[in-house]
Amino acid sequence: MLPDLLEPMMEKPDSQREVVLLACGSFNPITNMHLRMFELARDYLHETGKYTVIKGIISPVGDGYKKKGLIEAKHRLAMVKKATESSEWVTVSSWESEQEQWVETAKVLRYHYENLENVSNNETRNTAQRRRSKKRKIEEKDDNSLETKANIDIATRKIAAMLRPQKIIEQKGDSFHIKTISTFRNYEVQFIVGEEFEESTKGLDNRTCQSLVTWDNNKLICVQKGEKKNRGWTHWIEDDKLYLELRCENQVCKQVYKKVPTA
Repeated sequence: MLPDLLEPMMEKPDSQREVVLLACGSFNPITNMHLRMFELARDYLHETGKYTVIKGIISPVGDGYKKKGLIEAKHRLAMVKKATESSEWVTVSSWESEQEQWVETAKVLRYHYENLENVSNNETRNTAQRRRSKKRKIEEKDDNSLETKANIDIATRKIAAMLRPQKIIEQKGDSFHIKTISTFRNYEVQFIVGEEFEESTKGLDNRTCQSLVTWDNNKLICVQKGEKKNRGWTHWIEDDKLYLELRCENQVCKQVYKKVPTA
């Protein structure tokens, strides 16, 4: 099962086409790979340089589908809502699940296409403008094992290992605002180079530490003092790629990101 493609906006000259991804299915129950397929589809479309994905929609089937072992639609819908509550772009639609009879996928596509055209232009355009804003959008290219022994539960580690998050880095002189966005969890940190600050890693390993970021030639190096020893990270750019090295005690994780084409 792969997401279908909706194009609610007219194509504009010299710009990327805005699209919405839609996935229909039983979601009995929803899994991490259901969320992962949205990231894979978005990654592919963004890499073409022709499209900007502005939204993802999950549409669970109704009870009328009568699949053996299918739990009630209200429960499946509740699980999908819980799974997507931290996502900034993947949402759930209850319309299909509320229909008494099974609805063909083509009719679900038509419903959402017509609904999207009737949605406020401001909401759609504002989302697209945020994605096209002049920020340094960098996407993960490769991810070595994230399964460090930093007392992060095994379920979180396994999910993190499958993600391909986006990083949005805003810089004003020595002031930085870094956002890490994924369908699982989002995290952001703000700091000024050379000034120590208290950092809370809520949503990651849920710790509080004193962090200090400094420049070392062309590398940003962060030292974090807290419960764990030898903790911190290093950011640097080589050949239009962003490298990130995470350290905690005797564990090291390395990630490589590439820029997303912008209009």
